Amino acid sequence: MALPTIATPTYTLKVPSTNKSITYRPFLVKEEKILLMAMESKEDKDMADALRQIIGNCVSTAGFDAATLAVFDLEYIFLNLRAKSVGELAEPSIKCPECDEEVKLKVDLTKVKVKKDRKHKAEIKLSDNIGITMKYPDIEDILAMERPIEEGDSEVDRTFTMIMNSIDNIWDEDSVYSAKDHTEEEMNTFLESLSTEHFEKIQAFYDTMPRLEHNIKYKCDNEECKHEDAITLRGLQDFFY
Repeated sequence: MALPTIATPTYTLKVPSTNKSITYRPFLVKEEKILLMAMESKEDKDMADALRQIIGNCVSTAGFDAATLAVFDLEYIFLNLRAKSVGELAEPSIKCPECDEEVKLKVDLTKVKVKKDRKHKAEIKLSDNIGITMKYPDIEDILAMERPIEEGDSEVDRTFTMIMNSIDNIWDEDSVYSAKDHTEEEMNTFLESLSTEHFEKIQAFYDTMPRLEHNIKYKCDNEECKHEDAITLRGLQDFFY
């Protein structure tokens, strides 16, 4: 005789970058195990893989691919998964800037949203008849930019790699050229032909990119301090550490 199974509730959520609805369930013990193992490894790549695997397991919408998620989509979906699975309250800690005492914040995860800049544009016009369409970097792209610089590596190389990975297509008045159909050398030659002004337009894409962000006020618990202030939390680490 088969063992009984416990019914799992499902919820809907809109993906910030597309505004399309997905259906998901809370994560279960098997997903909790994936998360704990990734946290134990303390490797950024393991954590990125775990987040995508957990989201992929929990989202049931046809055609959904967690591997292609923009980093802010991944963070937002996981935050909502965590709220339905563990609890809606998160208590990250910060240090009081006045007395250096630990202050525990209380964050309602259901209130956290992805902030969008009205000036943000994914389609960038470089000249009268040439432009590029950008796509959002995923979590591994972001982690690669944040890693310490090692021998043989450079900030310039990282920036070029990030931009190449983020270009969806290049277009002119005659055609649209998909970036995936061209070699790294061809893409690099194209980027090197751009002016400083062009690069500033591309940089604006990253500077105004949507991000998981939440403002919260707090008061230090130290009786001799009682400092009051506000802080902006950004990204998953700010909400759970």
